[in-house]
Parts: sequence; C-alpha cells; structure tokens
Amino acid sequence: MKILYIFIYLIIGFVSGIFTGSIGIGSGVLLIPFLTQFGMTLSQAVATALVNQLVPRGFFGVTEYYKSGDIKLNETVLIILGSSLGIYLGALIHLNHYLSERTLYFILSIILFVASIYLFIKHVIYHSNKINITN
Repeated sequence: MKILYIFIYLIIGFVSGIFTGSIGIGSGVLLIPFLTQFGMTLSQAVATALVNQLVPRGFFGVTEYYKSGDIKLNETVLIILGSSLGIYLGALIHLNHYLSERTLYFILSIILFVASIYLFIKHVIYHSNKINITN
C-alpha cells in the first residue's frame, strides 16, 4: 500500500472517530462515502466499516460516557440485538444482490437527506433536543 493511501485512511479513521465519539455519526455518514470516494466498492466499504465496528475501538469513548452516567444499559442491549439481526439481513440483501448497488446508494442518499433536514429543523431552527420515548 502506498504511503499516501496509508495517510488518507488514517485521516479518514481519525475524522470518523471524532464524529462518532462526539455526535454519534461515523460509518454511514462519513466512513462509507469517504471509502467509496477513494476507490472501494460499496461492498468493500461496508465490510470495512463492519470490521471497524467489530474491533473494540469504542472502548475509550464508552468508558467516558459510562463515567458520565449516559449509558442506558437495557436500551443498549436491545439495540445491539436488533442491530445484529438487521446487519445480518442487510448483508444478505447486499451480497445476494436483492437490491442493486445504485438502489442502495439511492436509499442511503434519501436517508441522509431526510435525516439532515430533520436535524437542521429540530436542533438548529427550533433548538429542541427532547424526545422522550422512555418512562
């Protein structure tokens, strides 16, 4: 691997890590688009992001959030279970070509667009951060 690509991938990981640790976005919003821009296929970028999640890279961030009392264990376990099943089914959909790569990019683009508009309206225009779905 060329030294330039080593540097680029380190920077991509660093930027993705900062955003993941601070505002919770990383893989879908930053990592996947960056990796595809630097030559990976969507499948390779998704696989790389999944491996990235497998490694205990979040340990230090989790430790800080745990110390602050922000981790809700019961909800987190349920999300991990649901996410695990969703990731498995998503991998089957992608790898078995049930949806074309173009369709997957279209879905990703729509989700990112709608999420961006929602966040902008909710947190910038109305500056509200209260959605309470727990008792």
